[in-house]
Amino acid sequence: MLNTFSFIVISYNRAKDTIDALKNILWLDNVEGWKKEIIILNNNSSEDYLPLEHYIAQCSIEIQKTIHYIHHNENLGVSGGRNFCIKKATGKYLFFLDDDAEIVQQNAIAIILKKFEQYKSENLGIIGFLGKNPYNNTYQSPIKNQALIKDKNEIFYNLFYGYGHVFPKALIENTGYYQEDFFYGMEENDLSYASIKKGYAILFSKDILVLHKVNPNGREPNIQTKSRLFQNRMIVVYKHLPFIYVLTQFIMWSFYFLYHSKINIIAYFKALIQLKQRIKLVQRKPMNQKGMAYLRKVQARLWY
Repeated sequence: MLNTFSFIVISYNRAKDTIDALKNILWLDNVEGWKKEIIILNNNSSEDYLPLEHYIAQCSIEIQKTIHYIHHNENLGVSGGRNFCIKKATGKYLFFLDDDAEIVQQNAIAIILKKFEQYKSENLGIIGFLGKNPYNNTYQSPIKNQALIKDKNEIFYNLFYGYGHVFPKALIENTGYYQEDFFYGMEENDLSYASIKKGYAILFSKDILVLHKVNPNGREPNIQTKSRLFQNRMIVVYKHLPFIYVLTQFIMWSFYFLYHSKINIIAYFKALIQLKQRIKLVQRKPMNQKGMAYLRKVQARLWY
């Protein structure tokens, strides 16, 4: 019986990019003993997705059987959309690819399977990959201190970026699902800390490069995005970190929000009011001793 490797693409108003992402996944080499499953969630787009539906219809019957296209009647956001697809997926491993992203290495599945076997003793839970914007040739990485990865191809870290990442479905059974009220922004941070609490390690690897086009379609207005990021960030640190880091991050992220909103005091206080209401519903459970030791070992950025 074949094992299943699931690819999950959540799409909103990017039909053309989603066709490219689907073609890219189909192009990836198959691995003996494994079969592909591709789940595409149309997150209640207002854009016409008939071109994508026509492309799927033109595929062979065999390929069509691997593709599960779902047009949801509600925009579930990134967190809700991922949770919805996780429940639908049957794969042992789940690869999340943004709808405006493509994988460069054709043997990506084999690379991933090898890494989970290689780092089994480290209890590897999540692998995040290097990103690159093909339009301006800038690289995307959660590691801000590049000295950590200088002359290295991969390191254990405390964070991954969502445009391309993979984890076993069993991980979610231990950590719990993405927090759905995040809608978009900081959901990866939340899952990262939840995973570390459960004893999982997170690997950042350059062995797979994800071309992330950062299509502006389907993204929120800037001020709304900044407000959401500020609130979600504070909920993450409140849930998972000792109080000293909650305090320092509140100060630093307040400055971040005010700077990027051009000192929009009204928007800042609206964000605080919303945060106050949302944080009442959060169950605070600070990182355990083993988890803090891991964060310090990988030189995680905790103060801000």
